Amino acid sequence: MSEKNWKNVRTYLLILMSVMGIAGITFICMSSEAAEHIVINEICSNNFSIACDENGKYSDYIELYNPSWIPVSLSGFSVSDSKKELRKCNLDSVLLGGRGYYIIWLDGSEEEYVGHASFKLSKKGESIYLCDKAGNIIDSQEVPGLDYNTVYARKEDGSDEWCLQKGTINYTNQESEEVKKIEGEKPVVSVPGGFYDDDIEVSISAGSVATIYYTLDGSDPDLDSEVYQEKIIIEDASCHDNVYSARDDLSVFMDYIPEFKVDKATVLRAAAYNEEKNIWSPTITETYFINYNEKNDYNGYAVISLVTDPINLFDEDTGIYGNGRTLQEVIERGETPAYTDSNAFMTGREWEREAAFQFFDEEHKLQADQTVGIRISGQSTRNAAQKSFNIYARDIYDDKTSIEYNFFGCGDYTTIKIRNGGSAYAGSKILDPFLQSLAIDRDVAIQRSTPSVVFLNGEYWGIYNIRERYKEKYFLKHYDINEKNIWLIDSGTAEIGDNKAYEAYQEMIQFISENDMTDPDLYRQAEGMIDMQSLIDYYCINLYIDNNDMGFDKNMAVWRTAMVGDSELADTRWRWALYDMDGALYDASDNSFETSEWWKEDFDLMDEPIIKSLMQNADFREQFRKTFNEISEEVYGYDRVHTELIKWKNVYERQVVKSNQRFISENYSADVFDEDMERIDTFFQNRKQYILQYLEEELALYEK
Repeated sequence: MSEKNWKNVRTYLLILMSVMGIAGITFICMSSEAAEHIVINEICSNNFSIACDENGKYSDYIELYNPSWIPVSLSGFSVSDSKKELRKCNLDSVLLGGRGYYIIWLDGSEEEYVGHASFKLSKKGESIYLCDKAGNIIDSQEVPGLDYNTVYARKEDGSDEWCLQKGTINYTNQESEEVKKIEGEKPVVSVPGGFYDDDIEVSISAGSVATIYYTLDGSDPDLDSEVYQEKIIIEDASCHDNVYSARDDLSVFMDYIPEFKVDKATVLRAAAYNEEKNIWSPTITETYFINYNEKNDYNGYAVISLVTDPINLFDEDTGIYGNGRTLQEVIERGETPAYTDSNAFMTGREWEREAAFQFFDEEHKLQADQTVGIRISGQSTRNAAQKSFNIYARDIYDDKTSIEYNFFGCGDYTTIKIRNGGSAYAGSKILDPFLQSLAIDRDVAIQRSTPSVVFLNGEYWGIYNIRERYKEKYFLKHYDINEKNIWLIDSGTAEIGDNKAYEAYQEMIQFISENDMTDPDLYRQAEGMIDMQSLIDYYCINLYIDNNDMGFDKNMAVWRTAMVGDSELADTRWRWALYDMDGALYDASDNSFETSEWWKEDFDLMDEPIIKSLMQNADFREQFRKTFNEISEEVYGYDRVHTELIKWKNVYERQVVKSNQRFISENYSADVFDEDMERIDTFFQNRKQYILQYLEEELALYEK
């Protein structure tokens, strides 16, 4: 540095040091004044999936905004939902940066801590107050009733104009999207959705001051949609060009798109708009199947119509079905795509989308019609073009908290799965539900199922299995256990229950694995921790069917009650549940005692610490031998399997062939399906002669 430059720097430093005191005082004054201009910027009273707090909880929230460039201390400031009690949530330790945002979670926290308030907001609306250190209200806002994931916010940060928007938590409101204000009744159609033998005419009516907008492609009606002016002619839509079936982004490795026109239904969606009040009605959704009396492939099959705005499925950033941005970013980086590089592998609330759900029974009569949430489901099969869905009934979508149909003879459910066949999706599609159904009388939980054809936004989407899910209501229905008294470990992770559930599970594993199970007292303690028959049933079933795709950390569900209850199984003992059994029946001659976990090098089910320890006990081994023989005779005995398999074949064949021609190959035929059935039949015809010999060899290792 030159001498001249150094003198300039030295002079600047001396001047800076001389004014530090004055500047500091000035800054404090300016900061104090700026604090008085802090505003409430965004309010959410119905946060389903906008954002979660540091604990993963989705709560009401308010966002404060500092319109100045000066950081301000909010010491002494507070927020509240009561004008009579303005100090409900103090902001003493908050420093709000210039042009910055600060989130306060209104989660009703009993213990007050930074960024969390002791009160919540009503979804129906109430008021919020922001006070300074002197107790003066410096900002307040009356909040209207809000739909889920809708916020009431300033149209521009710090401005005076408020509107309904999508949430932009910790981000500028200027880039948010306004949302519709929805009130009143749905439009009314003259002919309800359903199955009709001939073309029909449909008229739509609404209030006299409203304009009706409608769509026929599944999209939500808006001001760019068709204006309803005269009756709509509904005809067989199967002659129309494929739209969703023609997409090439349903899978990362998309190698087949059908060249023929798939069967279709007409989806009519309509909503009424009152321009004067800027209010929309709720949207009505109707699905019309015309001339399906001439399509024998659907006789005797239940049908689901699933309708959602195409943006929810295929938007690059937010679509849950297409590959989207996830794959695009991999390609832009010059990397080789993996099958998981798709939006379809995103999980959690943020990837749930609203959809219309209509269920027509085997006689094609409408039995359920409601708005639900949908998420993509499964593991590796999320990469299939035909993906599985989880369906959720929630009061945020409509006034229904369950799916209103008795699918399995035990009442309605808050959630179900419509499953594509799992890892057998490109083949028989029945392997897992078939194998589970045969174990219905054993001491393991099973998921009941029933077949249904699915139409997605009016296009044929193949056959699925409607499945029970291991959620709280499952255990209430089947075991009369209080929904708040369930712990469920799925593949080593606490699916239901907090960390206490996981710790209890690990304690059980550790106790049995590390103690001498030949000691009668210790074995009795183990019997107090797990239902031995349930564990043995689970093992014997999976070993017998040569299930190579499960273990304690994969495709295994274990449950218990958190506390002792009144029902028979509410005894806090761990029990096992079957699911995802598609990876079975590889070879009847396989010794599954030695090769049951091929995906783990030199490891099999019998090497799991818990079973190795229990097999030391002679009583356990005898119970294991007895159960294994029962499984071979009563559950998977060949005569029983053969008889039941013929029934399943007759039910599924037409639609499995049609479904696989849509998603796998036009050359898939009934002969190919019959080969799959023959493979299952042959496995069980030959299995017993091999596996019982392997059983005795395994037991002999412990009896030397």
